[in-house]
Amino acid sequence: MFGFSKVKGGVHPDGRKDLSAARPIKTDIELPPKLLLPLYQQSGVEGRPIVKAGDHVLKGQCVSVSSGTLSANLHAPTSGKILGIEEITAPHPSGLKAGAIILEPDGDDRWTELNPSDDPFNEDPELLAAKVAEAGIVGMGGAIFPAAVKLRQGRRFEIRTLLINGGECEPYLTTDDRLMRERAADLIDGVRLIRYIIEAYKAVICIEDNKPEAIAAIKEAAAPHGYIEVEVVPSMYPMGSAKQMIQAVTGLEVPAGKRSNDLGVLVHNVGTVFAIQQALRFGRPLISRVSTVSGSCIATPQNVEALIGTPIRHLIETCGGLTEKPARLLLGGPMMGQVLSSFDVPMIKGGSGVLALSQREVNQRTTSPCIRCARCVSACPMGLMPL
Repeated sequence: MFGFSKVKGGVHPDGRKDLSAARPIKTDIELPPKLLLPLYQQSGVEGRPIVKAGDHVLKGQCVSVSSGTLSANLHAPTSGKILGIEEITAPHPSGLKAGAIILEPDGDDRWTELNPSDDPFNEDPELLAAKVAEAGIVGMGGAIFPAAVKLRQGRRFEIRTLLINGGECEPYLTTDDRLMRERAADLIDGVRLIRYIIEAYKAVICIEDNKPEAIAAIKEAAAPHGYIEVEVVPSMYPMGSAKQMIQAVTGLEVPAGKRSNDLGVLVHNVGTVFAIQQALRFGRPLISRVSTVSGSCIATPQNVEALIGTPIRHLIETCGGLTEKPARLLLGGPMMGQVLSSFDVPMIKGGSGVLALSQREVNQRTTSPCIRCARCVSACPMGLMPL
């Protein structure tokens, strides 16, 4: 089944993961004065608010509902007062405005009534997919595709292999690494639940070879379950891409215009798996995520469990603040992340990292004319000839 010799192209950028990889996930973060909850945090269409200015909401209460098939619910990350629905600076390089719900925390952090399952494995898989939709879970690896849509698509196909993507090939980011180290049992439980929903024959957890502690933790947690395999894949960019992961592990290539479902493969990121497990076991909607705050401009780089809507400025202050003015501020990794124009944009569901990079970390070289050296041909993971 496994043919790593089939991996094409790829590059090996300086990882710089040592800045945050050794530090445990920081969970004791003070509430910011305001939470900014963008209505557009998923692939598809913007959500529809169901609250108004002056409303008091509880932690986990739904404040915006899905507007269509490709949309996702949004929930209050803590209890507090709705100040209004306003235009804020979007977490996007354009710096344009976007609609958002403004929540002022009351400090009580009081939960709404949750609906946990006594035993999800005794429930109908369609009902479990509906609970994932209600929880507002989207792809946490950056694709932000509604997870419930993916689960339902998986049920319509014969899925032979459920691939769990623990590649995390972007430099600096160690979110998935720390999740696998610290919450391995929950992740394995989530894998079992997803496999039950889509009725996959087997599950394969793919981890890059530069994460030995995560590999050991996941192997130990997966050992009692014979249908869950752990495969170590080469550390390279873009190994974290679903199509490259599928090709590396199964030897199959997703045809143009097709999806992995057509090959009998479904891929989920480890962060998404954890969110699904929390929703189905404990009834918790997606109101926070683990994110890497790193870069040489950050005083204490580390992974933090950030409430959705927390201003980036607040997360940086939680990590000791800035040591110098960054030359570039990113939401996500340096390869695929979004350049931010402001420190006041909020953390969103797909925000895997916040990077404050100094001038020496930013490639400012002038692009030179192509001389047909063909290095791009060797690097292209899709087998193209960019020259």
